[in-house]
Amino acid sequence: MLNARRQLASGFNRWETAIRHGLAAMHQRGELPKSADPDRLATATLAAVQGGLILTQVTRTTAPLEAALDEMIAHIAALTTTVDDTA
Repeated sequence: MLNARRQLASGFNRWETAIRHGLAAMHQRGELPKSADPDRLATATLAAVQGGLILTQVTRTTAPLEAALDEMIAHIAALTTTVDDTA
């Protein structure tokens, strides 16, 4: 059981790391405000995906996953700032 838990944790860590790298790149380009926390956003995004997937499996409809992802994307988009391309 412990080995399965480690493997799951490792898989989630790889997935969260990929999300974090994308958000960190946005942060470094100035597309996210300085106050944004790419680590926290990555964790929240992964949690939304996983929660949405579990509910999707239980309810046999994609609506929960769609809602979770739509809301996370909307949240990140609301944080997104315009980069000045003329600089």
